[in-house]
Amino acid sequence: MVLPNDYDKVEAKEVGEFTSLSLGAHICKILDVREYKSEQSGNTSLQVCVDIAEGEEFDGYFQKQYDADTSDKKRWPSAGKRYLSLKPEQTAYLKGFITAVQNSNPSAKIVADAGKELDLGQFKDKKIVGVFGWEEYENDKKEVKVATKLTQFRSLDKLNEIQIPDVKLLNGKYVSVDDYEEFYRDKSNKSTGTREVSDQELHDLLDGTGIDL
Repeated sequence: MVLPNDYDKVEAKEVGEFTSLSLGAHICKILDVREYKSEQSGNTSLQVCVDIAEGEEFDGYFQKQYDADTSDKKRWPSAGKRYLSLKPEQTAYLKGFITAVQNSNPSAKIVADAGKELDLGQFKDKKIVGVFGWEEYENDKKEVKVATKLTQFRSLDKLNEIQIPDVKLLNGKYVSVDDYEEFYRDKSNKSTGTREVSDQELHDLLDGTGIDL
């Protein structure tokens, strides 16, 4: 076989290895919207599944992860899903999502009438901005790790105004990404002496898979 002409310039990547999704805003395509009832809390929410669709390197990011998942309980990557509460006191956020979809797709007519059934199929394949940030979680070994999460939806016309969201800590508080990285480096330095913490060690803190935990 003949190797591609750009072989020497391509970065090596093993099967199942993915480039970490950059934090902040990405143009997404809505793949599925459905009502979801939590088995734990019994609460009902709107589950929105998206994938990256901005004509650049991250296009199809979550589909690639899904295709590479060989587990028996194959599910859409958690980083590509967001749940919108359907509690009456949270209606403003549901309306915010619907408005963001309408504003991002001006040629489409999103029908949302008070007191009437909402057709969830009308959201499929529509564009929207997904904002991605870090969130701490505790794994089975009681270790604190960080996963990339879909934190909010925004209108396409707001794309250039969106900032990288703060990191959500395990205790529910928020800190900036810069402060979080600095804290982790300081903490690691204290545990390892005065040695400089490498980027790889910092990256090991992160769960870059986005697969449901």
